[in-house]
Amino acid sequence: MNLFIYASYIALFLCFTLCLIHFIKLVRLGTPKDLSEPAGDITAGIIYSNTGAMSPKNKESAYKHLPTYTAGIVFHLGSFLALICYLLLIFDSVWFFFFRNITVSALIAVAIWVSSFCATGLLIKRLTSKKLRFISNLDDYFSVILVILFQFSSAILFTTFVFHDYFHNFFSHNFHGRIICIYYLLSALLFLYLPFGKLKHTVYYFAARYHLGFFYGIRGTWPPK
Repeated sequence: MNLFIYASYIALFLCFTLCLIHFIKLVRLGTPKDLSEPAGDITAGIIYSNTGAMSPKNKESAYKHLPTYTAGIVFHLGSFLALICYLLLIFDSVWFFFFRNITVSALIAVAIWVSSFCATGLLIKRLTSKKLRFISNLDDYFSVILVILFQFSSAILFTTFVFHDYFHNFFSHNFHGRIICIYYLLSALLFLYLPFGKLKHTVYYFAARYHLGFFYGIRGTWPPK
């Protein structure tokens, strides 16, 4: 078990290091260079880029696909929750807190289960929609599948916290240990792949929103009058 745990820690360290390199490269590029005469407030444009512009009613077509948009939001929130839980579980005291506090563990488990099913639904839609298949590549599928597996393993782990006595009585003694090994193995795979595939948009997302806010803010387009 410890082998899988330490492997995930090493993968997390490599992931953080490579993402930090991506971030440093972005910072070294500096702010966008725009020779046009300012017609608006850049700061207001950047703020709007990360707030009002993210609303489905202000996107090109998201308002036409509200269930998908909502599922995507839940999927991302569940991913952040699962990642935060992983980081907290590094500390033994927090691990035992979750293990003993059934209510907290149950709430986390339910939230991540919901997120996992939303993510699975989005993956099925990507696989069955001709339009989505046309604009998708192997990285799109592999990245989403990795996150889904990480979420499912997180949900199962916290479910075992809630029903530990049941699993202990009706399954083998090593059942919980196997769940932990699978959880850390999938975590390691996710962290190792994150800096190389589309998942590295966790770093580039903020730069992209900044550049959009700068571009439309200096032209007075964002925020809309």
